[in-house]
Amino acid sequence: MKKLLLGTLSILSILGTSTAAAQNTIDLIGTTYSLDTIFHAKVGPGTTQTHLELISPAGSRLQVFYLTVDKTTPGVSMRAVCSQDKVAGLERPSAMAKRKSDSNQLYFAGTNGDFYYTGGYATNGSVQSGTPTSACVADRETYKTANSNYQFSVDVDGVARVSRLYNYNGTATLGDDVASFLGVNVASSPNNGITLYTSKYWGSSNETARAGSCAEVTAELVEGDSFYAGGTFRLKVTSEPNSTGDTTIPDGGFVIHGRGTSAKYKANTAALTFVNNLKVGDIVEFDNVVYIDESTPTRIYPAQVVSGNPKNVGGGETLDSESERGDASSLHPRTGIGVSQTGDSIIMMVVDGRSTISAGVRTSQLADIMRHAGAYEAVNLDGGGSSCLYTSALGVRNVGSDGNERAVGNGIFATITAPEDNVITEIRFEDWRKDLPKYSTYTPVFYGYNQYGVVVDTNLKGVTLSAPQELGEIIEDGATLFANGAGCHLLTANYNGLTASLVVTVDDNCVPVFRHPKVLLDSYVDYEADVYGVVGDYEIALKNSVFNWNSDNEGIATVDENGVVHGVQNGVANITGVLGDFSDQIEATVEIPTKHYQGIDENLDPSTWTLSGSNVENYSIAALGTEGMTINYTVLSSRKVEMLVSKNVASWARPDSLCIDINPGSAKIKNMTFYVTTNTGEELSYIHSNSLTADVVNRILVPVDTFIDQSDMSAYPITFTQIRIVPQDAANTEVSLSLPRVSWVYNVIPNDESGVESVVADNSNALLLTPNPVKSGTAVKLNLGTAVKYSVNSLNGAVVLKGEGLEIPTDGLATGVYIVSVQTDSGQSSARLVVL
Repeated sequence: MKKLLLGTLSILSILGTSTAAAQNTIDLIGTTYSLDTIFHAKVGPGTTQTHLELISPAGSRLQVFYLTVDKTTPGVSMRAVCSQDKVAGLERPSAMAKRKSDSNQLYFAGTNGDFYYTGGYATNGSVQSGTPTSACVADRETYKTANSNYQFSVDVDGVARVSRLYNYNGTATLGDDVASFLGVNVASSPNNGITLYTSKYWGSSNETARAGSCAEVTAELVEGDSFYAGGTFRLKVTSEPNSTGDTTIPDGGFVIHGRGTSAKYKANTAALTFVNNLKVGDIVEFDNVVYIDESTPTRIYPAQVVSGNPKNVGGGETLDSESERGDASSLHPRTGIGVSQTGDSIIMMVVDGRSTISAGVRTSQLADIMRHAGAYEAVNLDGGGSSCLYTSALGVRNVGSDGNERAVGNGIFATITAPEDNVITEIRFEDWRKDLPKYSTYTPVFYGYNQYGVVVDTNLKGVTLSAPQELGEIIEDGATLFANGAGCHLLTANYNGLTASLVVTVDDNCVPVFRHPKVLLDSYVDYEADVYGVVGDYEIALKNSVFNWNSDNEGIATVDENGVVHGVQNGVANITGVLGDFSDQIEATVEIPTKHYQGIDENLDPSTWTLSGSNVENYSIAALGTEGMTINYTVLSSRKVEMLVSKNVASWARPDSLCIDINPGSAKIKNMTFYVTTNTGEELSYIHSNSLTADVVNRILVPVDTFIDQSDMSAYPITFTQIRIVPQDAANTEVSLSLPRVSWVYNVIPNDESGVESVVADNSNALLLTPNPVKSGTAVKLNLGTAVKYSVNSLNGAVVLKGEGLEIPTDGLATGVYIVSVQTDSGQSSARLVVL
């Protein structure tokens, strides 16, 4: 993981970064963690996103992602979203944001919200999954109320709070009768009060447990009134009372549900009596009172509400939150939301967990990190696999413990109300600062913002750089800094008159490192020396042209001024790079393949191979030709049987595939596994589990890139170590199978062998083409028994040739690499074709 440590206060003042972020340690409930800033950038109007890595003294890591939203920014507001704009429903936070955004409003950053139901069905069969466990209000519309847990809320005046909302103070009035109005869309209606069910609910009131002891009527909003959280509104009754407890909610309408025979709270009439006395046409006035602070009630008018539990920051202090929820003291991915002391900043945070790079946190640890980020009040939202931090510019920023973004019940977002505008009026470096070793190059990435602060380009082109001579030179048409200076200086960017600056520090004390002191080459693929310098935990490539390069044996390998090594003939040459007082060498071994198929162990000597097994006996090996073998054994049991054929043989040069030709005879083989070891000691394997055709040679072709990244020079040479055969024969079966060819395949050498059509290809591997590479104009044969439809595609996917048959004409094909695909009865196979 690449890391950057936040720098001095003078640097931070240039960047406009909070001085609180200058800490390089953080205390989490008595344990001091080191703190590194991985990423810090403006991702929307008045909004930055930061990625921290925390490391405990024991080496445990935490990945922290948070948004800081300045809600005083013109046009910026916080908005809640209930999935699919219904009480029940599941939707990914990124999908919520995209669905709610339009040409005049962008949901540009946010997180998941409340805990939610993960299953269940209503009485009418509708699903309950996604229903928030507590209160939710979106754009002033109440989706659900609750007198439980804690809420992050923003009222109609824009005041943001973390508190508990109290809903048991409303009234329903008809003439002189007043009943207590206690909730909206509550799954188990509060006793001695009225509950409203809206058309956003589960389709019906779903209170069959109250049948006979409740009363319900349908209703509609009086024209001109609005159903707002915390406000007053009137409903017109549209049906006679019933006591089924499962009244269907009219589209766009309501069900008024009353239960209980006591007049409680502000009521003078019991709720059951109140609803039973309603008649069609009655106008009931509702006062939806919402309080904060139960001891000294203060009425608010919520515009946005998401709930969570427990509250873990209060008055700028970490609260004892772990006793309030069963899993609060366990390490999990967490999501939190908080408000600064002034109320002007909103902090939305995700801490990843359940992974090797992020252990997860307890709610009290989340609180300490929230306080570090500026939260004065904060609450824990839903966590685990639900934790998600999203920005419209950069997508999902954390790594969910599910491996992907989870659909959840609701979310909370920062939004901007402004027209679409793609005119760039501000630019910024993606990096917030940069440390470089001397003689490295740096090509910055730039973000472009419109006049409202919305990111409209995350890879802005056409930006030109300038720098003082003390920092370095600007190269590549102004796009790249060549850091051949030293010290700390400003790098300046210009785009159509817009400018941005970045603090860049060049360390001229870094000692260059040659990544690969030994390399294995052929004469077909060159190697460009990989030289880097280390700054902190960064490994940054140095510019090769600053070194003086030479080869001690140019008959074996040459090297140019850019450190590109070319193999000439078999042997070993030492490539030296010199820079001032520094000098180091690369040992270049050149091995040039001469055959398309080269035996793993040519002139095979059976005595150098080792056989072993489990539940087999009488095993033996004999040479077959110059590079094959015959293996005999007797199966003793039908369970836990295996035959191991082993020898460590390093590959010649850099092969493209491993080729195994096998004739199983009458033997039944469940699977075969081929093992190799890289030059770094990594053991790798490939399992072939397709059935083999009896009494003929089957070809198993395993591309090397199945095992390794072929561009990784440290992997070579590859050492073949073992074949593991798992028989499926009955007990006491005598087996004789042959492997006429066990070889490496080199695509750069044409296959000039005939008779390939007699080999039965393994359908799970690459198609065999003969010859390959091929000279343009020479037909390529397919190793198939019947004519097939084929297509030849360029590497960018364009179809350049289609046809049917067992030969592919190459007339007119330009020099290059193509992908050949064929469709057979057993599926589709493909192979790479090189045209010379």
